[in-house]
Amino acid sequence: MRRHRTTARGILLSLLLAGLAAAALASPSASGGERAVPKLVFPLVAKTLWWDNFGDPRPNGRHDGIDVEAHWRAPVVAVEAGKVEYADSSLGGCMLYLYGRSGTTYLYIHLNNDLTARNDNKGRCVSGVAFAVPNGERVAAGQQIAWNGDSGDADGNPHLHFEVHPSGGAAVNPFPHLTRAGRPLFAAKPGSPFSLGLRGKLISAGAGSVTLAVERVRHYPGGRWLEIDARTVELTVAAEASIPAELMGDVANAARRTIRTPVPVAVFTVKARATAEAIVGAASALRAGRVSPLR
Repeated sequence: MRRHRTTARGILLSLLLAGLAAAALASPSASGGERAVPKLVFPLVAKTLWWDNFGDPRPNGRHDGIDVEAHWRAPVVAVEAGKVEYADSSLGGCMLYLYGRSGTTYLYIHLNNDLTARNDNKGRCVSGVAFAVPNGERVAAGQQIAWNGDSGDADGNPHLHFEVHPSGGAAVNPFPHLTRAGRPLFAAKPGSPFSLGLRGKLISAGAGSVTLAVERVRHYPGGRWLEIDARTVELTVAAEASIPAELMGDVANAARRTIRTPVPVAVFTVKARATAEAIVGAASALRAGRVSPLR
């Protein structure tokens, strides 16, 4: 694990040196010029608040990332497939480097350091507290790698400071990359078994599918209900699906219809293996096994 006891600019310098070395090892073509940053997976599964604060003046120098406000211990995910490395700093707290397959280095700062539901600051920058995968692990895009927190000088203000360094070089503004990133509906390693609980409002149904305006999600096995940024998700309906007739009618055979007054429901998906498409909630990538009205 790296330990930085420096200013924000010192952290950046360490990142640049390490990132350049890692990029040279992981990506032989990177030395031929800056490689393009690929389309990313958004780094959090959570309800978020963020804006373009890259380059803002800060007490320790220019702000080299984007701050994304989110709930404490929200799942933090890999934006690209690559390799992770732990780090820590008095300012950044628990941090993680992701050396992307494209040659881009990403930095995640202010990860969780609490052992209880209170802001106790008693945890260390270790797996199970700050990080969700072992140090040095190779991870897939959309896989959980950490938990959001308020370590370092973010104490009491949980958020993720996220940086993008193409080819391991100088920081670029993450804002356009985050704006067009695919939003993960849940965090998972592709190929792992999963099912989901989705809470929101049913807005259309028919022709073998349902569309839900999702507000909360739960990942099974384990997991807890998480509030997320509201979004629509289209699911196919399994032949064996349990759906109250008065709620849906003949979904399989009826023409698709928009529901005039959206109905609050809970939808539970059929057990499946995670795919990149399912993780971002792509149309028809998930199958509804049960739809229940919420009273």
